[in-house]
Amino acid sequence: MTDNLTIYKQIYPIQCSKLAELGYRSVINVRPDDEHITQPSSQDLATATEQANLAYHHIPFDDERLSQVTVEQFASFYHDFPKPILMFCGTGVRAKLLYQSALMQGLL
Repeated sequence: MTDNLTIYKQIYPIQCSKLAELGYRSVINVRPDDEHITQPSSQDLATATEQANLAYHHIPFDDERLSQVTVEQFASFYHDFPKPILMFCGTGVRAKLLYQSALMQGLL
């Protein structure tokens, strides 16, 4: 999306060290836990990102429940987190919606 933010599909704990090698400094997970049986938990991702020296935050939402609070919370983390940031959900669609919502409201 930008030099500071990449939107992607589901990542797995084993990928976190590679993300750090690629230059990412933060990860934002917008996927709620337990959406799919093969999905890693937010706690597993938090542990893996910490081991890879990446900042991590979990902002779970589904596309039917995107609230103003969620958009503002994302914008705050976007501004505060080290960049570049990788933000993901199951397919990337919700992550893109969240980014676009914040952008259109002038929060980014």
